[in-house]
Amino acid sequence: MSSCPICKCSETTKIYNDTLIECKECSHIWADLSLNEDDLRKIYAENYFKGEEYDDYLSDKLVLQANFKKRLKSLNKLNHLPSLDHVLELGCAYGFFGELILKQGKFYSGYDISEDSIQYANENFGAYFSSENYLTEKISKETFSDIFMWDVIEHLVNPEEFIKKASWETKTNGRVYITTGDISAWLPRKQKQKWRMIHPPTHVHYFTKKSITKLLSNNGYEVERITYPPVSRSIRVIFYSLFILNKKPSRLINWFYKLIPEKASIKINTFDIMFVIAKKKKLA
Repeated sequence: MSSCPICKCSETTKIYNDTLIECKECSHIWADLSLNEDDLRKIYAENYFKGEEYDDYLSDKLVLQANFKKRLKSLNKLNHLPSLDHVLELGCAYGFFGELILKQGKFYSGYDISEDSIQYANENFGAYFSSENYLTEKISKETFSDIFMWDVIEHLVNPEEFIKKASWETKTNGRVYITTGDISAWLPRKQKQKWRMIHPPTHVHYFTKKSITKLLSNNGYEVERITYPPVSRSIRVIFYSLFILNKKPSRLINWFYKLIPEKASIKINTFDIMFVIAKKKKLA
């Protein structure tokens, strides 16, 4: 059995009908899958955003940007925004967050494995987005003031490789911002394998506060805050996930779904999504 990809502990156990592996030391949980770059590009092709994981990601833009604006507002209260001058986003999708940063006149670079979403972002917001493999890109040391990873680290086959590279490219006292599920929270512990976040191969890693802190600390970051803020969710997306995704919906269900306005949203907090802020430590 594989050792833990976060703390390297060899004491692990299979859980949830042997679909996932749990580390006994840091409680990190992961799906032991062998996926290469070609596999991932197939998984995150256009259908991922249009008909598979999402019905239509583009139609959710207003709600997604509302969440991004709230997060930026919270960073402004922490006095982090003044230093936000050279931004990297990993997992930028269609560039909705990048658009907000670019409007502020900041230097921005976005990466995503989805070629279709990158094409859309470049055509609509400028040539600041790339579908190249971030891990093989040559970027100077201490380039970025801030790195954002919104709901992406759980998708990465090797998250430590990304964090290690990101740390090398983060300026001293710069920050990384991460949102991801906390599988040690009450709801996933209650729902177990039925937790909505468990769906490999798109979600490979399931972090705890302990394991995300361990990962960041091992790679030159010091965790400053872990919070569980509410997020706005599109009612269309919620309805799609509950009644259409991976199901055979009736005509009535499809008819009702089409009646839901794209702008309709609701604020939800299930207290199982972490917002992690970590600062790049000074070299000893």
